[in-house]
Amino acid sequence: MSAAREQNYITEARLSAKKLWEAVNELVALQREWSAQDYGTTLDDGAAGGTNAGYLAADIGAVVFATTDAIVSLLDSGHATNIAKLL
Repeated sequence: MSAAREQNYITEARLSAKKLWEAVNELVALQREWSAQDYGTTLDDGAAGGTNAGYLAADIGAVVFATTDAIVSLLDSGHATNIAKLL
């Protein structure tokens, strides 16, 4: 492997880690909005004919909470430190 490719690989890993870090933080922020807006009872499913058609409010909530909480738990077990080293 060339030295240039190796440096590109490091750059790609760092950029991906940053995207992951930012995505998790954005999802945690969405948890706060969900709670503040009571989306558990007020969020409608995606509008028919729009770009959100077919997306159910319950599925959105599952990602925003259950999946995000699982990722945060994994990060809290030490993986956040690994990612933070690449930021």
